[in-house]
Amino acid sequence: MTLKKLAVSASIALAFTTFNPQNVLAEGFRGKQFLEMPPEQQQYWLNGSIGTLVYIAAFKKAEIGQCVNDWYFGEKFGERNWLILESMKKYPDHQPVVILVALTERACGKYTKIE
Repeated sequence: MTLKKLAVSASIALAFTTFNPQNVLAEGFRGKQFLEMPPEQQQYWLNGSIGTLVYIAAFKKAEIGQCVNDWYFGEKFGERNWLILESMKKYPDHQPVVILVALTERACGKYTKIE
């Protein structure tokens, strides 16, 4: 995914959270609530969240940011969505972003540890 497309996706996700914050930004937002969202909203949320993780990872190291971007937005996009949804089902009481960080760090290396 190009940086321009990523920015657009992140903007859409931000707009969604602005207009529907009670579900997405609530402190108690868990995988089970994510799975109850309509598929379109799930996709907006994932695009924006992964896009944000790309920037966080790139801040740590450019190569890790590129890996996170390619891991999700690359050729295996459908497989990644399936993996994420299955992980949410397996861990419904975890925060969705924690699941995304775990999956992307497993694939690309640690980027959330502060040194």
